[in-house]
Amino acid sequence: MTCAIRQQSQVDALKWNEFVYSNSMGWAYHLYEMIGVDRYASYVNCSFAVVDTDSNDEILMILQLHRTDKYPVLSKLRIKKEKLHSRWGYVLKDGLPRKQLRKVKECFENYIDQLFVSKNIRFFDISLPPLTQSNIDSRDAVNPLIYFNFEPQIRYSYVVDLSKPDDRMLADCEETTRQAIRKSEACGRYEVIEAQSTEQDCKTYIDLHKETYTRTGARKYIIADAYHRNMFFNLLPKGICRVFFLYDKEAAEIISSVAILIHRNTAYYWWGNSRNEKEVGINKYLLFKAMCIVRESFGKTGYFETGGAYVHLRKGKDKGLNDFKKCFGTFLLPIYAGKYSPIRHKR
Repeated sequence: MTCAIRQQSQVDALKWNEFVYSNSMGWAYHLYEMIGVDRYASYVNCSFAVVDTDSNDEILMILQLHRTDKYPVLSKLRIKKEKLHSRWGYVLKDGLPRKQLRKVKECFENYIDQLFVSKNIRFFDISLPPLTQSNIDSRDAVNPLIYFNFEPQIRYSYVVDLSKPDDRMLADCEETTRQAIRKSEACGRYEVIEAQSTEQDCKTYIDLHKETYTRTGARKYIIADAYHRNMFFNLLPKGICRVFFLYDKEAAEIISSVAILIHRNTAYYWWGNSRNEKEVGINKYLLFKAMCIVRESFGKTGYFETGGAYVHLRKGKDKGLNDFKKCFGTFLLPIYAGKYSPIRHKR
């Protein structure tokens, strides 16, 4: 077996996605369409595959990878360094024999080590998705990143078990969340509408996004329209993502939205937006209703990830986000992460 690196652009999209769907470490994040447009427009896509050239470039591993523009490390000294960032990590072919796995690792580490030198990289961080079949099946396993030269780290994400009985979906939510959901349901004012791949729905979503980020003091983090257009005109038609709007019948307008990533019978609460003027609790109501719709489509099985857990925080915006993501009757799954330890070759 002879291993080589192929950039994402050199690999057929269908072949790439078939590999993602066929292996237990794959998730929606790794799909060809997901990698192409990052939330940060300045990120350079460096994603690649490790292939076996003796077997017609059979894919053995893929890595979702971006390189940042130069960023300040010590602002007072004006020192700038580049960074590699893999928000979603890698997918390894299931069942690789030890000898082949060693060759894949050697190809991977040689390429990454060379990038550290050629691109003046000083830092490479990585995370793995919590809802892959591999992670679900081995919750007590060690962090697999240690085998690819990453110093291990760990975070956690909140997840809802969609296979619980119908009456537990609401009952397991926290009391204030149950109250908000029941109040919004009882008033008869709101309707959940699934967005379609149209210019109007895309514009509505983008407007909500910009209004939300402006309101919350995060205007500089507003995402480029191209990212949302990829969502609406590439991901939605392929079933990789679903977007739901909350329509206020009294005001005759869309007041809230959620975007949800879908992979087999698992889902992730990707983005949430809302109008400035809205009733308290409607964001909880929309996410819960969307969760129930997705659950039905899964045949009342699978898992729904509401997002990163910040259990240790005691105050601030992130504490509020933690409480929101936790409140739907969740449990914790690990997000394995790591920092790469390179060997720096001479130029």
